[in-house]
Amino acid sequence: MSDVFWDAQDEEEPEPSELAYRRPWWVTLGAVVDLVLLLVVVPVGILSLIPFVFLVYVFFAQVLVWISPVLLILNALIFWWSFRRKQAATTALAALGIAFVTLAFVVVRLWQAPIVILGLTLGG
Repeated sequence: MSDVFWDAQDEEEPEPSELAYRRPWWVTLGAVVDLVLLLVVVPVGILSLIPFVFLVYVFFAQVLVWISPVLLILNALIFWWSFRRKQAATTALAALGIAFVTLAFVVVRLWQAPIVILGLTLGG
């Protein structure tokens, strides 16, 4: 009787591990970019509580808005790829990258600076 139980257990394939997936180069590149953004945005965001240092954050937000289409497309693809493969850390990093770009738009808009995306000025 015990042979029947163990035979059934041996036939099941183990669930693929997160480490079994080979990451494409663009996912690794995007994750590195998102980590750099994380390491820059958090300290600059904390230091922006000091009145004149906030201007550095506004400048950084303008840079993020300038390259926003590239960041949004890259992070959306990374989010899709990593969500399908159940890689929580990469999915969270891609979501943070999208959130940082959105926050940059809000900061630039509140500062009433012109929104420039890849060299094109939007609005009046």
